[in-house]
Amino acid sequence: MPSLYNRLRIRLRIRLRIRPRVRLGVRPGLGPGWTVAVAVAAGLGWLAACGHREPVRPNVLLVVISGLRADHVSAYGYRRPTTPLIDAMAASGTLYEQAIATAPWGLTSQASILTGLYPSEHMAAFDHPVLEGALETLPEKLKTAGYATFAVSTDGLVGKSNGFFQGIDQAVEVRPEQEGSPDEGAASAEAALLAWLSGRKEPDRNEPFFAYVVLTNPHLPFNPPGEYRQKFLEKQVPLPRLEQISQFWLPFARQYTLGLETLSPDDQAALVALYDGEVGYADYRFGRLMESLRAAKILDDTLVIVTSDAGEDLGDHGLLAESSRLYDSIVRVPLILSLPGRVPAGQRVADQVQTLDIMKAVLALTAMPLSAPGTGPLVPPRSVAICESRYDPAALRYYRSVMPGGDLSLFAGNMLAVRTVEYKYIVTSDNRGALFDLKADPGERASVLAAQTSKARELADSIRLWQATLAKPLATRTGSAPPPASAPSGSPGPH
Repeated sequence: MPSLYNRLRIRLRIRLRIRPRVRLGVRPGLGPGWTVAVAVAAGLGWLAACGHREPVRPNVLLVVISGLRADHVSAYGYRRPTTPLIDAMAASGTLYEQAIATAPWGLTSQASILTGLYPSEHMAAFDHPVLEGALETLPEKLKTAGYATFAVSTDGLVGKSNGFFQGIDQAVEVRPEQEGSPDEGAASAEAALLAWLSGRKEPDRNEPFFAYVVLTNPHLPFNPPGEYRQKFLEKQVPLPRLEQISQFWLPFARQYTLGLETLSPDDQAALVALYDGEVGYADYRFGRLMESLRAAKILDDTLVIVTSDAGEDLGDHGLLAESSRLYDSIVRVPLILSLPGRVPAGQRVADQVQTLDIMKAVLALTAMPLSAPGTGPLVPPRSVAICESRYDPAALRYYRSVMPGGDLSLFAGNMLAVRTVEYKYIVTSDNRGALFDLKADPGERASVLAAQTSKARELADSIRLWQATLAKPLATRTGSAPPPASAPSGSPGPH
């Protein structure tokens, strides 16, 4: 006959295995029948002995900082200290140096993050900005697995009305333009998440949670609040002019993209400094979220993922707020994962990955039984990454209104890019193309297509192989098909 101590230990171990518990700052209530068991186990040091703590399914915090380009994150080698708190997370987690979005527009890219599908499969685009209910999303999968789910978004295009909150128990949509928010709603988003966490009641608070947070600070207009407004200015700018630059929005951006407006070198530098200020402020808010989880003693049990849906071209290629191009300034984004004991600390992964595979990493780390750490790459490497771009009908209408009769063909068609760590090949729906040597020309300034047509054909073959693997799209809409995968003969590359 087992002793009373052994009987209690067996019962407690069974209970913990059936319902893995996540610490939320206080010990979850086990009910009066378990008081003695916990007291005995605690008194004998059983729960804390030599790493015998039962494994738990981690919480998941997915933070998408829309508009954040990788090369303006200091952990990725940027010269300015824009992101000290994200950098600290990277030091305790794994950073992916070559993370590529599936699309240059935030809504389309986030649809890929939530579904694990390419745009040609989920079909969320400018002409159909909806995540269809027939698609199973990451929150739905986790909810089915017993997770409590929460979302807060400051992006008016990512919300409940267009399907982005499928599987979410509680959602908050922050509308900074309606609230007069001075920080694009970031403070309100932080408060909403913390209110939800602190308001969870028994028995729900004993279950793991998934929280999806969308911040939009690094988007035009670049108008960072408080100290971040001038934090990265390296040259004094008259305040009236700085105010003007901080209010640049779509009309100016589109005229700049068409070459109808220009920026002086000083104004360009000020615009980039303001963008960096927005990045710094988003980092500050992210750091506050991390500190709140730490104070609640749940950070060590939380898989934290910080990434972006797409970056911003800051005039690098004569573009501002242009969401249909496939340069790395727009499609290369940060991706960092952290979970003590499960995600390697201080690791930098040089392999190319894509953000649609975030779902695979989350599902692998939350599946039961829990897998042992180090059994394979969390985010699978992709030797070939595919990015899809649909043209923006609203932008095209504006361009035609200010340049009637002008050559706007590059704004009127779709584009597709196939990228390796060494080359990127971009082809348009009217069969124009560009090839960039990313090692020799990381800024993608000059196409080498004419000199390396064989490389273009090789990458075009990769496109055809990729197309053969695609799941059948939910619907077929005019203008939604990917551009042809043929290798053009040497026509000019995209603008």
